Amino acid sequence: MTTVAMAASASARAHGSRAAPSRSTPNAPTRLPDGRVLDLVALQRTAGNRAVSALVQRQHQRAGGGSTRPGGARHATSANPTAMVQRVPVTVPSRQETLFNNRTAGAPGVASARVYGSARGRNLDMTRGGTPEVATATVHIRFVDQSRTPVAGPGGTMVADTERVIPAGDARRAFGVTTCTTAPGHWNNRAVLVGERSAPNWLVRQFSDDRGGPVRLPLRFRAEPVWDLSGADKGYPTVRLFPQAQAAGGNTHPIDAGNYYMNVAAYGAANAEAIYAHEYGHLIGLSDEYSQSNPQMHALMHEMDPATSAQRGAALDREAVRRMILASLVPQLHARVAGAAGEISQQFLRSQGPVRSALGASVRTAMADPTTVAALQIAVPPAAARLAPYVPRTLAAAARNPANTTAPAATAVAAEFAPAPIEAMLRRLYASSLDTAATGVTDVGANLGMHITVEGSSGLNPDGTTTGGGATGLWAGGPAAAGDLSAAVDQVAGASRTGRIPPLRASGSILRDLTSLPAGWAALAGGAPASMSVATVTNDVKQSLASAFIARVGPILAGTAAPTTTARLGTFVAGLNAAARTAAKAASENAVRTFLASEVQPVITRSTGSLMTAIGEEVTRIMGTPAEKLAQTAPRDPAIAGIASAMSARFALAKAGATVSQIVSGGTGVNPGTAAPAQEVTYSTVNMMSDNTDIFRADQFADLATAFNGSGLKRSREGDFHVEMGAA
Repeated sequence: MTTVAMAASASARAHGSRAAPSRSTPNAPTRLPDGRVLDLVALQRTAGNRAVSALVQRQHQRAGGGSTRPGGARHATSANPTAMVQRVPVTVPSRQETLFNNRTAGAPGVASARVYGSARGRNLDMTRGGTPEVATATVHIRFVDQSRTPVAGPGGTMVADTERVIPAGDARRAFGVTTCTTAPGHWNNRAVLVGERSAPNWLVRQFSDDRGGPVRLPLRFRAEPVWDLSGADKGYPTVRLFPQAQAAGGNTHPIDAGNYYMNVAAYGAANAEAIYAHEYGHLIGLSDEYSQSNPQMHALMHEMDPATSAQRGAALDREAVRRMILASLVPQLHARVAGAAGEISQQFLRSQGPVRSALGASVRTAMADPTTVAALQIAVPPAAARLAPYVPRTLAAAARNPANTTAPAATAVAAEFAPAPIEAMLRRLYASSLDTAATGVTDVGANLGMHITVEGSSGLNPDGTTTGGGATGLWAGGPAAAGDLSAAVDQVAGASRTGRIPPLRASGSILRDLTSLPAGWAALAGGAPASMSVATVTNDVKQSLASAFIARVGPILAGTAAPTTTARLGTFVAGLNAAARTAAKAASENAVRTFLASEVQPVITRSTGSLMTAIGEEVTRIMGTPAEKLAQTAPRDPAIAGIASAMSARFALAKAGATVSQIVSGGTGVNPGTAAPAQEVTYSTVNMMSDNTDIFRADQFADLATAFNGSGLKRSREGDFHVEMGAA
């Protein structure tokens, strides 16, 4: 489209019009400083209307020393074009994508194809103007009230619901206005249109300060709500807007670019602002970027940066295979470590003495700490204010009583070192560590964050307990040989326990490191670690003590619980002692749990990191060595090498199948069609069009640059603009 709306002052500069002569000398020719007469018509044809405007303006300024307009207003010149405001309707293409995120119960562990998006393109307005000058993309959103499901029509037939105006005063109007303000804001200050204005010819240089040079136009984004039913003929996107009473979610009410909900509770941690910032991306022509096949992701990386796509693609493939290998090991590794909880617990219990002593000392000190005393005095109910002076001596006596300090500490240590809590802790921490390694964000180069998802299930809940269905897909072992899997688990975790005597764990195995931990706890006799320090324990004691004291003594002193008339001081002291025991118990349990996690977590993290390094070495060797030379390179770990060979072969087969299917179906790039085979590994980038992180890329704004270049918004002597990331 080429329609251009300009400010009224621009009409005086229409092509072919003559500039008005100076009012001081009607019909007098314009003269140059040296006395020569200037032919304005010739100049118009040579340098353009803006150069003429600049020339006339400068001549008036030289003659009169100021403005030629009342109030001092000046004409816009080529050196200061920002006074002009241009609005141009443009259409940016939309990317239609085939995403492999359609899970089916009949094919567990894989993701099949489904087409999303539209190839129709998106209509929006682009403007250029302001001071400093910016380029702005504006989307007009038609908000309507309309059901997503058929409604009863004439004769009882079901028909599509009609669009209705959302009434003035309806809460959805305020929500729509807020969304139109906040959603585009996430896209602002991300990218700049960068171009070059060539130097003017010799004639223009005589009368203008403009020498050309770089032009930078920050990209800005806006959304304007349309509350009537107009705009459909202009291609404005239509959005059904649902009230608070209708929750989003399920098959009928998913949030998408055409359906907004005030109530987004079903979408978990994602808040409305993040959701609709993502949906705004669809309204400027962008598609979702998650659960894509390997060929699709390679195509997307090429769009992001052709110069580095090959290098990034190789890193992507290696990381995909590395995670496939880890996934095949996770269920066995986790079960082996969790199954050794009893053995680890016995080692911990045998060495609990130093831990118990260190914790008891910290609890005693915390109980008598001045800040603890002060906190408890503040907590004394007003009805017992006369007893507040007894708090210091009573609390000091409570701290000297082992039943209030060392006994709760010893009980907490013995309880938390028992097999059941040890197993629960190991399951939770190890499951989290393995899951992070298998599913966490990875950088495949140039800070391109990406999720690589092995489809299926590990068979583990977040707390490390097993799910009902067990592991599926590659998580269940996939094509790897059972012997290789068992050998790798034996090496990483340590051999299974047989008989009554624990086996000799392999050096560097996670179980050997865990059972060896208590050997270093003897040093705790000289001072508690950070997790059981006086400062940490004191904070817990203060909070628990005040709460427990009020709960026990407050009702009695207030006269709402017996006894109410006798032994007030005795009741006070007894209640404080009971509160001290409760506080010591709670603080001790927290301290022991924190201590165990701080001791065990580094061992688990180190083991997982070493495993991923070993896997990476074998993957690099196998995938980075020419086939004819592979036999000449010896594996560092034969068991992991065997798994890596099986997984890399499976990965190559799936990748080739997807590529061939894409070609056969006539698809290209990120839209291969629906014929691509099911995927065992899928991908997603980390950016506003995938998981709502605050990351943007230059290629996401490239279509806007193309639309800008073809819109007529470029100034005289400006070349095409391209996108650079940055705020200004």
